[in-house]
Amino acid sequence: MRRKSINTTTYLLSKGDEKHFGGIKGDAYLPAYDTEIKLFIFNRKVDDASDIENAQTFKLDLAELEAISKGTQFVENSLQTLIALSKRDQLKEDAYFIEEE
Repeated sequence: MRRKSINTTTYLLSKGDEKHFGGIKGDAYLPAYDTEIKLFIFNRKVDDASDIENAQTFKLDLAELEAISKGTQFVENSLQTLIALSKRDQLKEDAYFIEEE
């Protein structure tokens, strides 16, 4: 099945001048504009010992958590803008992606 979507760019997660530790991006699927947010955390942040069964634990400091918060806000605002423009038919056709499910 094919579905049409609009996507934000991938917002890279980093703290200061340090190397990136992940990324976040958003997708909205038409015609209902269902949204999906993808959060990527690089493997070097994985903690081998998990406090919860069947869950992945990541060790992050406050600066990294703040970067995730800022990235989430960026993606949320970008999705809201793209959805609003799409509903008003103000996006060019090449702004959309056709995906196979």
